[in-house]
Amino acid sequence: MSRAENDEEITRRDFLLRAAAAAAALGAASGVTRLEVNAAVASPSRRARMKYRVLGRTKLKVSVLGLGTIKVESPAVVRAALDKGINFFDTAECYQGGNGEVKLGKALEGRRDEAIVATKWHTDGSTPAKGLLASLDGSLKRLNMDHVDLIQIHGAENVRQVESDELWDAFSRAKKAGKVRFNGLSTHSNQVEVIQAAIKTGRYDAVLPAYNALVGERVAGVIAGAKEADVGVIAMKVLQPAHEAKIRHGIFKGLRGNPFHRSIQWVLRDKNVSTAIVDMPTFDELTSDCVAISMAQNLVELDEFEHAVALMSAGSCHLCGACTGQCPQRVKVADIMRYRLYHDGYGDRDRAAELYRSLPAGASAAACSNCEQCRVVCPWGVPVRARLEEVHGVLA
Repeated sequence: MSRAENDEEITRRDFLLRAAAAAAALGAASGVTRLEVNAAVASPSRRARMKYRVLGRTKLKVSVLGLGTIKVESPAVVRAALDKGINFFDTAECYQGGNGEVKLGKALEGRRDEAIVATKWHTDGSTPAKGLLASLDGSLKRLNMDHVDLIQIHGAENVRQVESDELWDAFSRAKKAGKVRFNGLSTHSNQVEVIQAAIKTGRYDAVLPAYNALVGERVAGVIAGAKEADVGVIAMKVLQPAHEAKIRHGIFKGLRGNPFHRSIQWVLRDKNVSTAIVDMPTFDELTSDCVAISMAQNLVELDEFEHAVALMSAGSCHLCGACTGQCPQRVKVADIMRYRLYHDGYGDRDRAAELYRSLPAGASAAACSNCEQCRVVCPWGVPVRARLEEVHGVLA
């Protein structure tokens, strides 16, 4: 694995900068030749043999690598993604305070027919259809589009949201008006129950769960169930193991290959996944992640990667949501753990702080001072109290 001395943290940009110098060694270790590495670095616009899969019953052919737009600033990056064959773009009304949709819409001007666009709306399970439709209209206005291909519940975490008749009414009316084509949901926690409920309703064309080598064992079964029901599966948080490794120093020491490439390849090894969305706000990240698609998968190295991830499983947040509802103070433990990953792993400090500070009164870790002993028990051995206090000290 390309890693500097003294356990220097690996970044995707680091890999690109070191790739040319280490190409010979990397080629021997991971099957990527010096020519392939140099071509990827020297030609950012080079289409890296993109592959496509069908997104469930939608029958849409989506690129196996999709672009998340939480941090994308440059329209040129979006257009470069199109040039590389990426056709799936995921956004939401709250990304960058609504500017995420604005920027994506401008980037796709003149090329809308090349893109499959997904955005999101929010419901607590009782949100009126009128409010949901107004939210969709706002998204369409910001995107400067007459329709989106997929509308999704943002962060569904309970069955009530999934089974909402108001939401189904809103979707049905929006589809009839030609404003949306397909219905979906995203979920960060309580994923198994949420996805099972979505399958059972028969109302959802696609689901967007967190899925990666760290959480795969817990989620893989329900993802297979979605595939069986012809519900498309879109994976997010794909790079969590590589980002978590930056927090857990040394965990990938001696591992061959690039951990970001391995993270993407591990997810796409599961044929139940149609596409994996990744935040790629820079040309370097876009180029590097597309290399993961174009290179042949080395199954031995993927198994080594999976083993290394298993070693860091204990003590790492699995985004499972088992902590939800355990805190008598009603601290949003699962959300705060996710914000920690954004801050320490992704390096997205401003967003992490913004999300943490927007928590409802009493839901932050400030409430921990009222407890002599934490009652929240993590099945993965995360020291919850210590982590919460740590996050509060950084993000409050």
